[in-house]
Amino acid sequence: MALAPIPEHRDHAHPVTSPALPGGERLDDPLETAHVARGDEVQHGDGVLTNWHPDRCLRVSNRALECWHTAQQGPCLGGEPVHSGPRVLSLWHARHSSEGQRPHAAPSTRGLPLAARSRGMCGIVGIVHSDPARPVPPAVIRRMCDAIRHRGPDDEGLYVQGAVGLGMRRLSVIDLAGGRQPIFNEDRSKVIVFNGEIYNYRELRRVLIARGHAFATQGDTETILHLYEEYGPECVQRLRGMFAFAVWDSAARTLFLARDRFGIKPLYVAAAPWGIGFASELKALHAVGLTDRALDWDALDTYFQLGYIPAPATPFCDVRKLEPGHTAVWDHTGGLSTRQYWDLPRERAPAPRDLEAQVVEWLDESVQAHLVSDVPVAAFLSGGLDSSAVVASWALAADAPHAFTARYFGSGAASADETHLARRLAAQYGVKLTEVDIHPDVRDLLEPITHAFDEPHADESAVPTWLLSRAVGASYKVALTGIGGDELFAGYRRHIGLLVGEHYARLPRTVQRGVSALANLLREPRGASLTVDRLKRLLRPGNGSAPERFLGYLTRCPDSARRGLYAPELRHHLSGAGASVRFRELYQRHGAPAGLSAALYLDYKTFLADDVLALSDRMAMAHSLEIRVPLVDHELVERVFPLADHVKIGLWQNKRLLKRALRRRLPEQHLHAPKRGFVGPSAEWLRRELRGVIEDELAPARLERLGYFDPAVVRGLLDDHFSRRHNRAGILWALLCFSVWHRAYLESPTAPAYARRWEGAALRGTPSSSPA
Repeated sequence: MALAPIPEHRDHAHPVTSPALPGGERLDDPLETAHVARGDEVQHGDGVLTNWHPDRCLRVSNRALECWHTAQQGPCLGGEPVHSGPRVLSLWHARHSSEGQRPHAAPSTRGLPLAARSRGMCGIVGIVHSDPARPVPPAVIRRMCDAIRHRGPDDEGLYVQGAVGLGMRRLSVIDLAGGRQPIFNEDRSKVIVFNGEIYNYRELRRVLIARGHAFATQGDTETILHLYEEYGPECVQRLRGMFAFAVWDSAARTLFLARDRFGIKPLYVAAAPWGIGFASELKALHAVGLTDRALDWDALDTYFQLGYIPAPATPFCDVRKLEPGHTAVWDHTGGLSTRQYWDLPRERAPAPRDLEAQVVEWLDESVQAHLVSDVPVAAFLSGGLDSSAVVASWALAADAPHAFTARYFGSGAASADETHLARRLAAQYGVKLTEVDIHPDVRDLLEPITHAFDEPHADESAVPTWLLSRAVGASYKVALTGIGGDELFAGYRRHIGLLVGEHYARLPRTVQRGVSALANLLREPRGASLTVDRLKRLLRPGNGSAPERFLGYLTRCPDSARRGLYAPELRHHLSGAGASVRFRELYQRHGAPAGLSAALYLDYKTFLADDVLALSDRMAMAHSLEIRVPLVDHELVERVFPLADHVKIGLWQNKRLLKRALRRRLPEQHLHAPKRGFVGPSAEWLRRELRGVIEDELAPARLERLGYFDPAVVRGLLDDHFSRRHNRAGILWALLCFSVWHRAYLESPTAPAYARRWEGAALRGTPSSSPA
């Protein structure tokens, strides 16, 4: 990819010598005390860099340029890098010894370019105080890292210098030392922590070397840092990949945060007058009191409508998600300011003459870019069109992959299972296929899945994704999926429904109400089919606006029913808007006329980012597995998204373009198989295997104790579902997940509010400096 010209922002800062933490000072910090009680120790002193285990201390010179190459290998206490030393090495040996080794059963990626050195996924954390005289306790950063250890079990790195603390956990690919973080620039005035993969980093590295930058490592993390030196905040425009990173500039005392274009990697932010905290997962902020337990009920009302919380909101008032395609800059005087650096194309593009061949070429290029790895890579193969397209492209470019698919058992299995399609494709391309059994008794999974999510999240596909990730993660560190194909090529049933609904919306409202009332009389069939439920959604009367009609297809619980769900005391404090305000805002941002393009834009900005990608990241990273998504690649998206609606979809045929492009690659039955989606038969599970669980979690006594919901209304929802009068699986699953989440996050001991250490009071409300 050619590098587009971007205004130069070369930073020629002079070396900065940071003051050491006061020698021997003990902070009155319960977290630090807790670490000392476990036998840990923090030593501060001029020129002394320590691990928190006193027998693993390291003395390093403060001459930045002389020790730069050495310093790049690790994190810092007192401003210099230190790693976990023998503790991390022993963990690495345990992982790779004959007894604890991950089996490398995957075929090689022969014929594909390999990364020169290690790269790996991780989790990042950080805290910066507005007052430079108030140091960040190292134990706080350690506890944040401990909370996300699953994201990077192989390595840990810290940088603690006065009022700044950064940390990371790393899932290494190979060469443990080469990719360690935090990483500094040449004069050590800037330091970075990074989570993700940059697929074009080698090209960027060559350009930067030509411009005079000196590199101490071979990985992508240092490339981003030098790119930031060269181009400032505009550096993100040049990155191809998935990423969330933070750069601390000690000379300017600014913190720069960035998140990839689609939100593949997460980033949470808590900003207040005392300073700012950030983390890859909410649990890292919660572990040190940065969430403060104050619930944002307008955000939670949206959750009960959609099953997830769209960015920038979170369930807590004082924490926000940095939106996809956004950067943020924090400084101690002006708080936090955010900026959108990328959006989906607005202009329509003409289709090239050989469009179908071009689509295949674009797909193959993206898959090949995402296969760059030093370790074996696996694949998720549901049997659907998107994952089949990825696996077929891979198999044609290199040795056939090892793929994993879900096989359902028990009630409702026939409606969800696509094993026969996965087997057919595997046989055609010589793919090794492992079938992972999904049984309906998933009660033991609810708590670990909820803990992995951090937020209430009610997408039932979390169950098969968790089980597949656990199976894949036992043998691999990297896997490809077909996520993103439905948004790119218009593959959801709602996209067909949107076209039909445009005609239905032209009928008089009285006719719409009558038809909807008749549809509501239909009872659910004995099988697990969702046909009746989808028909009812389609026939709900709309107010005529495009975002409202589209929101109707996504809604688990309509506004009228949702208002009655809440207890009267809570109901009066809600705006009642749900997701409507957010959808209208995004619709106006894009500026496209009503139609498929607008719907796909809303899908990218809400459902894909905050449901599908969030789910895949949390479920996979809970098992230390890196998920790559070649169909969510900005170079591919920028080519396909601008194509006309009628090119992508027909009145009764979704993904028309993709199906035509792949007709020489995929078996006929794949091209004409009904859309199932990667979800389990949760409606039947709730009626049978999980009935006892949900009745316990939503028992009147528990609901009255919580004080949020009307027990009689919830009982009515349960009765409707059990009797098959209506399919209430969507809202019931949301209530179940919320109850389990509430128990874990708000009914368990937590750290005191972080702000109390500096301000003497807890954070209140949503800080004005949060990203919004």
